Amino acid sequence: MTTRPQNKLETQFEEQGSLPKPRIVGRVVRLLMGLWLLTLTIDLLRNGSSGLLGTTAPSHWTWWVGVAIGLLVTPYVVNIGFTRNWESWPRVAVVVVAAGLIVIDLVAYGTWWAPPLGLFALLWMVYWSGHLGLSFVLSSVIATPGCEMRAIPHVWTLVTGQRTKEHYCPGFLDTIDAWEGRRRAR
Repeated sequence: MTTRPQNKLETQFEEQGSLPKPRIVGRVVRLLMGLWLLTLTIDLLRNGSSGLLGTTAPSHWTWWVGVAIGLLVTPYVVNIGFTRNWESWPRVAVVVVAAGLIVIDLVAYGTWWAPPLGLFALLWMVYWSGHLGLSFVLSSVIATPGCEMRAIPHVWTLVTGQRTKEHYCPGFLDTIDAWEGRRRAR
């Protein structure tokens, strides 16, 4: 087993069976985070279009916190979830597309926030929160070792018998898993 990468955006996939499976506390934390994110995703799908597809930018602070979280997690969701090593490029792609849509909105609607940017923002928020939420829930149910973003490939492994790679969690879940492992060893 190798050590965690120093650059957290750099993916370093481990061989299957290298990382410890989460125990009860890690699984409960994953489940709660997943349910919270799936609730957010459902709320975006049910209510997002009403506030995002107009010509007025969202004004509630929670939307902008969600955008900040989305920009933070997008590289991890894409890179670890799809077994890639694109580092920060997924985040850059989101920012570049959003900037291009702002130009289109300014030309077509006379304002920086209009339906093209709003639709993109909605779809992007639904993507990352849904993918991450589903991965958290799956990882809690099937005890995916390491990062929850490897849960969908882990399910594929369980269904097909083909091996997959594991990845350390770039967040705090490895700390919980290590703590539970030390506690169990005593």
